Amino acid sequence: MPELVIWKKRQINRLKKDMDSMMERMLVEFKHLSSTGDMLKRRDYDLVETDNELILSIDMPGIDPDAIEITITGNVISIEGRGVQERASGDENHHLIEKRKPTFSRSIPIHRRICLSKVRATYENDVLQIVMPMYSGEEKRGVRVRLS
Repeated sequence: MPELVIWKKRQINRLKKDMDSMMERMLVEFKHLSSTGDMLKRRDYDLVETDNELILSIDMPGIDPDAIEITITGNVISIEGRGVQERASGDENHHLIEKRKPTFSRSIPIHRRICLSKVRATYENDVLQIVMPMYSGEEKRGVRVRLS
């Protein structure tokens, strides 16, 4: 009986190794097929905390500013965007138009309470900047309750 367990474990390890190798090859070839590998590249972000606000900056080249959606739910900020890039080339006999539709989707945890009503965002030079003022306990929220 022990021989069967050793054989089985050896076969499972070999299968795992083969699957890892296959996935690695597939990702390398996929990156090669997408001209610059943008589809696999994860865009970085900078999250800076000052005394009274959080400033999030994300490089988003090729994204249409009108197609950017920003939502804040709980302690997570989610950003989604779409764009269209078109490149044309050719001469008198040949004409080529290449279209790409880059997309962006990212959810980033926020570890501070922020004042949702004062959040503002700007998009300049392919950089999205979101300024989120931190919640200070001095702000009053709530409703007035009357006793009857």
